[in-house]
Amino acid sequence: MIIQACLVAALSVFGWTGPAGDAAAEEGMPSPVEVSWSPKEPKQGEVLHLWVNAPEGMYVEKGELLSRSVHFSASSGQPGRWDALFGIDMGQDPDTYEMSVRLAALEGPAERKVISMIRISAQVFGEERFTIPDDSKVHLSQESLTRVKKERVQIAALWPAETPERLWEGSFIMPVEGRPGSAFGLRRWINGERRNSHSGMDIKAPEGRPVKASNSGRVALVGDFFFTGRAVFLDHGQGVYTMYFHLSKVDVVEGQKVSKGEVLGLVGMTGRATGPHLHWGVRLGGARVDPASLVDGTDGKEDVGRTSVSAN
Repeated sequence: MIIQACLVAALSVFGWTGPAGDAAAEEGMPSPVEVSWSPKEPKQGEVLHLWVNAPEGMYVEKGELLSRSVHFSASSGQPGRWDALFGIDMGQDPDTYEMSVRLAALEGPAERKVISMIRISAQVFGEERFTIPDDSKVHLSQESLTRVKKERVQIAALWPAETPERLWEGSFIMPVEGRPGSAFGLRRWINGERRNSHSGMDIKAPEGRPVKASNSGRVALVGDFFFTGRAVFLDHGQGVYTMYFHLSKVDVVEGQKVSKGEVLGLVGMTGRATGPHLHWGVRLGGARVDPASLVDGTDGKEDVGRTSVSAN
């Protein structure tokens, strides 16, 4: 169940002239702008869901946070409301950051800019220690290292290629039924050596169980990689990617459009895995985020506060 609230602070609006907000304009003030977000206290590795209620006659032109674009879209069935998903990387420094939102008039050159200060807190990540019997999967040969480096470049090329349109709809769902495995963000020691933190969530399930698309999108990449084994990467638009690793079988091809719940492949243990499971990962604007946070942040259950802002 999602835990949602809103923390909105230090908002200011600049430079409004135009047709929106006639009643307020009669008093020399524009209509207020509402900005809200959840969760209440965003942390490292979480998905931030943002909303802007634009005055009549205006739309959200663009947003920016952490020097990255915030992709707002008109909320379905809610005139004047715009929303966006934003990923806070698991390694983002805890601090207070400025988010800017620029609104423009549907007609004419008028625009407004709203500044919000968002506090990002530290997340408490656990740790995990385990042994992989096949040491060649831990201490790589030169041939394996060359392969891994090539594969990392291929995969990393996906994140900057953000599809402008929103391809997903509604809430994201869990891709497979199973038991919890290794959690997101765990600091890992493999065969006694410190390795990269776990950037996804593992779901333990029997080999051969169907793995489904967590939302609609396009198959951006299919491959059989050294660490991930058989893998599928979905592009959901606006910088949202989900990935499905260690599959025993893949049932989709690159470029294919898929619907939420459509079968992508079957649970397996290909690549570097100690047993059958699905590694489910999410990138949002290139940020490594907890897949559980994506599910919680889009389940439609809102409990948010609101702040209205007018020009000085």
